[in-house]
Amino acid sequence: MSLLPKSSIRNLIVNRSMRPVCEQGLYQNISLPQHTYRSIRLLQTFLLRPDLALLVRHLEINFNFRIRFLQRRVPSPLQLDAVRAISLAKNIRSLSLLGHSDWMWEPGRDELRQVVSKMKLLRLELRILSDPSSGYHSAAGARSWKYPGRRDVDLGAEIRRVLQAQPSLEEFRLTNLVENIIPKIKASLQACLQASDIPSLKSLQATPELAVVLLPIARRLESLDLVLVAPNDRLVPEIKAAAIKLSIRRLTISIANYAHVFPSLREIEVRYEAVDDMAQGIPKVESQTVVDLKTACPLLEIVVDPEKGLWIFPVDLQSPRSWTPFFVGRVISAPQWPQEDLPAPK
Repeated sequence: MSLLPKSSIRNLIVNRSMRPVCEQGLYQNISLPQHTYRSIRLLQTFLLRPDLALLVRHLEINFNFRIRFLQRRVPSPLQLDAVRAISLAKNIRSLSLLGHSDWMWEPGRDELRQVVSKMKLLRLELRILSDPSSGYHSAAGARSWKYPGRRDVDLGAEIRRVLQAQPSLEEFRLTNLVENIIPKIKASLQACLQASDIPSLKSLQATPELAVVLLPIARRLESLDLVLVAPNDRLVPEIKAAAIKLSIRRLTISIANYAHVFPSLREIEVRYEAVDDMAQGIPKVESQTVVDLKTACPLLEIVVDPEKGLWIFPVDLQSPRSWTPFFVGRVISAPQWPQEDLPAPK
């Protein structure tokens, strides 16, 4: 069942004998990062069918539906039951709550924080889209809502509190950060985060500025994804010093000049990120670039270029110490979430 596309599973679900098996295939991994109304409908389903909530292992939903309550565009009873709906998914091992991240620090979100802290997560993604000290305003018709902002929030301490509740966490993603809050988070994490807060961490996705803080204390780290907010070559020496005791085997980056920092790499993916509006398409990777990566990282086995081209390094049997990069083909990945959201309730 896991090998079937979800569209096929939906067709099979009409068969009563197949329905339980199909439901397990549909609900085990749920990714709705851009779909507010699908996220709402999912939580409604959890409330009506708690047995389906227990099937979920990976949950990625858009938490911006709270704004829709204020605009009267979703049923108001859900506002009272959203946290309870999430709490019914007791077997979640991977969690991403997208949208406004004030659930981490707002006093009125204690119940949700408690639910998340009780989960036994292996993977966690935090997307911090705003500065807690900056207010924002939402308006729809005659109804409006204003968030004044809070200057007493220590984001680094809040992130640490979330991590401390997950001692089994193996993958941590700290993404979509507003650039002006990165220095604040970095200074706070440097002051408070300890190795005992992330004892099981093996995979990290973060900006280079924050990776510098976590690398020295993430003693089991094997995979690193550096998210580039803006070009910053001055951080290369800092990352090299921070990672000197690590044996990182997999690296995902947007610029290749970080590769030499990790000579133990076995796999590298060069991801394209446009850091300005003048960027002209995805840059083409020539074979010489792949050769340079292999030279910098002698143990390298696989390279994935920005166009999703897969390169390997076959060994010459007559001369085992020589190698030539070989282009295998394109890596094809199907979308993990629906293409469109549900229509807004009328």
